[in-house]
Amino acid sequence: MPALQLKKLQRFCFSKQTIGNRTKRGRKAKDQTMAISFNSAVIPGRHVIDYRVRDSHRGNPTRRVEVLATPEEIKQFVCDGYLVRESLLPQDEIEKLRAAMDECVAKDSHIERSGQKSFGGIFLRHLADKHEAFLELIDFAPVTSIARALFGPMIQQRGFTARVCFPDDPHQEVEWHFHQRLIPDPLPPLMPRPQTLDALLYLDDVTELNGPLCVIPGSHNWTEADLPRGDLEDKENQIVLTLPAGSIVLVHGATWHRALPTKPGGGMRRLVIMGYGPAWQKPSVYGVKPENGLTKQLLDNPKTPEELKELLGVGGFM
Repeated sequence: MPALQLKKLQRFCFSKQTIGNRTKRGRKAKDQTMAISFNSAVIPGRHVIDYRVRDSHRGNPTRRVEVLATPEEIKQFVCDGYLVRESLLPQDEIEKLRAAMDECVAKDSHIERSGQKSFGGIFLRHLADKHEAFLELIDFAPVTSIARALFGPMIQQRGFTARVCFPDDPHQEVEWHFHQRLIPDPLPPLMPRPQTLDALLYLDDVTELNGPLCVIPGSHNWTEADLPRGDLEDKENQIVLTLPAGSIVLVHGATWHRALPTKPGGGMRRLVIMGYGPAWQKPSVYGVKPENGLTKQLLDNPKTPEELKELLGVGGFM
């Protein structure tokens, strides 16, 4: 990785440095502190959490996280299992990420296609290893600060995937599903329930024509409900989300969701999916990780800070 790019990453990787130390007076409508800028005006409020980690071997270290959400939004996420940030990215960042995705599609030798009657389009995995524009999103504070508010100060990225759906291709509809299919029946008394956060970043407008997202609020708490494969039926209390490009939907890993079918006249739908969880959880099992990808180059650099290493799966647990 070029030295300039590494320095740029190190400038924004700490939430407590890049976000937590800013004052209200220093904020602008378009936040310029991070490599990937965002529209601060769409975030209704912020709050600070001062964590103290009970680890006497390291002096009970403290970490300050400025959460780019209100306390009420965090409580609402815990209740509903999703949170929407419309138009979070400005147009220039959307264009940059679109171009990066096009480059990855053209070069990737491990593109996945489902071959099923659902989950159409193509999938690309490990995006942060394949393009610097996606690497800059690893510690994207509007997402990672919320993950740290939900899971604690030590988190890791579990996966970094793109899905591209093309106009008029068949099988673009996605069945009802959730991502953490790990809860046994009966529920063991000491099993820690898997808690994860997925950030769905849309690089194109999501309309009624190109397969909008559909979620069921509160379904992440349905730990005793079975969800059969191939279910495409409308559900009671479902919410359909049509969104402008640059919007992010934060979804609990157990929230029931689907994509509605595409219709004639719909455009391309490019989606980036960033998954996060506690640092002690395993990463996602999908895709072939490049042997000498960009994240490995960060980990090999002795100047890479601890929190960024945790995000990349090194440390943060015993």
